[in-house]
Amino acid sequence: MADLKNTASGPKNHDFQTRGFRRATGLLAAMVIFALLAQNLHEWFGNFWLNTMVPMAILAAYPLLFFKDLKRTVDTPYFATLSLLAIAVGTALGTFISQNALPGVFVDRYGETGSKVLRFLQLDDVFHSWWYVGFFALLAGSLLKTSWKKKFNRENLGFHLAHLSPILILFGFWVDYFYGFRGIIQLEKGQSTNIAKLYRGNTGYIGDSTAIPFRIRLDHFEFQKHDPDYRIQVWRNDAQPHAQPAAGGHGQQITGTPEIVASMPLKEAKIRHIYGTDVYFRLNEFYPNFTFEYSYPEVNDDVEAKDPGVLLNMKTPFGQADVNLFSNRPGRNTIADENHMGGWLEFYWEAPEELTGALNGRMDEKWAEVNRTILVGKEKQIYYLVEGELSGEPLEAGKFYTFPNREEIGFTMKYLYPDAAYLLSTPTSDGEELLNPVAKVEVWHKGGHSKEAFLYPGGRRGGTFQIEGTDYFLALESFKDMETKYYRSELSVLGKDDEVVKSQPVVVNEPMLHRGYRFYQSDYDPDNPNYSGIGISHEPGLYVIYFGFTVLVIGCAMMFYGRYRKEVGMG
Repeated sequence: MADLKNTASGPKNHDFQTRGFRRATGLLAAMVIFALLAQNLHEWFGNFWLNTMVPMAILAAYPLLFFKDLKRTVDTPYFATLSLLAIAVGTALGTFISQNALPGVFVDRYGETGSKVLRFLQLDDVFHSWWYVGFFALLAGSLLKTSWKKKFNRENLGFHLAHLSPILILFGFWVDYFYGFRGIIQLEKGQSTNIAKLYRGNTGYIGDSTAIPFRIRLDHFEFQKHDPDYRIQVWRNDAQPHAQPAAGGHGQQITGTPEIVASMPLKEAKIRHIYGTDVYFRLNEFYPNFTFEYSYPEVNDDVEAKDPGVLLNMKTPFGQADVNLFSNRPGRNTIADENHMGGWLEFYWEAPEELTGALNGRMDEKWAEVNRTILVGKEKQIYYLVEGELSGEPLEAGKFYTFPNREEIGFTMKYLYPDAAYLLSTPTSDGEELLNPVAKVEVWHKGGHSKEAFLYPGGRRGGTFQIEGTDYFLALESFKDMETKYYRSELSVLGKDDEVVKSQPVVVNEPMLHRGYRFYQSDYDPDNPNYSGIGISHEPGLYVIYFGFTVLVIGCAMMFYGRYRKEVGMG
């Protein structure tokens, strides 16, 4: 008989549940329709009374028209479950659909018709839509009525706390959402302000600004990039010319639009194969700070001066570098940089006519208008022409010579040679620091002869190697050093009289908290080392939310503990 009774009551119970879910679904759907109609009319009407009174009347009509159904259904588990499910779906829509986007951006993403439909459904700002707020209001009402029906005593305290705590959490959420904000304070070193630019909703678009009750000053800012991680990269072109993307914002004109195919770590002697081709290559040597090591025969008095030159190690504000000047090559015997060197640096194997005339008392006035440092190879002499006055001294290897009126800028002569054909240069690295990285690679087709190539990063001329007969080329690049490893802002909070109330450094994941405001590192400009973007958030409902979750945990613990005590007592 018991089995027959359970079987008979099964379909009835199922029908009851179906009717309960159907009724709850209808009530929630009706709320969405009323809320959409009221909010759209509120936005469409330009008259204050119309855009206020008409929406209020529509919203008030909902509980009046569905009062009996709400009274009978709102405290059922079906209604609470569907309300939570509706909130979850609404939250998901607000996550996947762009929120608070500019009209043009919204149309570009969803089309003219799609954007109109989404805006009518208030899906462009889900979390401020009236139907989304309505789900929370109905869920709160469901929990309140459920708790109201239960007798309030010590035994049921856990039940009441567990059911009322979500209302506290929802209240804190809405206080935080409507009265809190996220924004950015843009400062340069030494500047202070109390104005924060606010983001629109959860986007990065700045929509408005607000004043906070104190001033923030940027005392110092610094940032650091990641160390370079150079790799040999295989790129492929199409048929159109395009500038190769490269580190540092530079580019090299390459035939075709580059598409990266592979990126390989620097491992010497390891043979690599470009998939789908008969091309192989390997790294023969990597130079962290590429330079040439020069040598010249020590005895060169009998060498004819066919292509005379001088090798100098230049020291400038930009660093040190080896430079060759050639007497007989047009344009290769002079460096004209009056800003940094204070004049011209010139090299001649034999003294030019203007210098010979000046030495014999016949100064060419036009020639003397420019300050000059003149090296004469055959005489092994250096001459200075400064403000029309000529002086000289012997030119010696290994000695540092400064330019006129430039104490820290000058050069050291390494070699003075009558014929460049005898000057030997060997690739090498000046230390292990990554100052001028170069990769020496060997490339060959299967069964063919190999070719050597030098790869340079940053899109410098000749820095890539186009593989003959293919659309592929090799490059040496590092993109990791484009990312910021670390930035730090030192902030001070200023009082009414600009006195320092609080000072604290701010780095990523280590914000500064002050009077309910949270300040964190948000932005920087690699081209402006004095600028820092300080993110700011104000969450007045956060502690209410924390309190609500604490009450929820306590209520659940009391419910389970009370049930455990009953079971033990009954046992």
